[in-house]
Amino acid sequence: MRYMNDRLRLIGALVGALAAGSAIAADLPSAKAPPAPLAAPAPAFSWQGFYVGAYAGALLGEGTFTYLRDTPIRGAGFLGGGTLGYNWQWTPTIVLGLEADFGYRGSQNAETVGWNTPSATETGVFGTFRGRVGYAFTRNWLIYGTAGLAYGSDFVPTAFTSQLPLTLGQLYTGTTVRAGWTAGAGVEYAWSDKISVKGEYLYTELADSGVAYSTNFGAVPLNVKSAGHIVRGGVNYHFATPAAPPAPILTK
Repeated sequence: MRYMNDRLRLIGALVGALAAGSAIAADLPSAKAPPAPLAAPAPAFSWQGFYVGAYAGALLGEGTFTYLRDTPIRGAGFLGGGTLGYNWQWTPTIVLGLEADFGYRGSQNAETVGWNTPSATETGVFGTFRGRVGYAFTRNWLIYGTAGLAYGSDFVPTAFTSQLPLTLGQLYTGTTVRAGWTAGAGVEYAWSDKISVKGEYLYTELADSGVAYSTNFGAVPLNVKSAGHIVRGGVNYHFATPAAPPAPILTK
């Protein structure tokens, strides 16, 4: 009997020791690392914000010089300058904007039709202020239509000759800045969040100009229509700030 009692006391002591060890282990801090947060999704690309840029291209004349009959002014001249604009990302695919540009217009050669031979036009300034409506058909590509105000020096030949009657004329009044309108379309590619490149077509027409030439018949008032097709490329720097990423999501 005594032997049995000793064995029972030994078993009880072992059970107590195991229970105490389990309690102490439960109270110790866990060495397991906390779960890593899920990676925050990258902010969506947006066209929204201010931008500045530069452009260069050509103006293909579609004007008219009138002395007894109309003579087309269809030569090509250099066009280049700077751009300032702002875009609104109206929806993920619709982009609205305002854009202004101002630059230098080179001279244009004129055609010889029938009696009249106008010389190259004078150089001048050219600019626009337009609205834009664009469709972002992929993350980085935007196509758009644009229209608005145009202004610039009229496309006036510096001199002209006419066969019938034989007339030699030299520009007397000089060029004048005229208002007009412009409309066209373009495509723009976002190279990065800051840099985009574009190609653009515009048709523009300024108000007709009454100019005077000194000729062998005295001062002669004439009419000049200033219009043309603009084909140009450009690069823009965007000041848009990406939206802040959402807070990390912790797993339980």
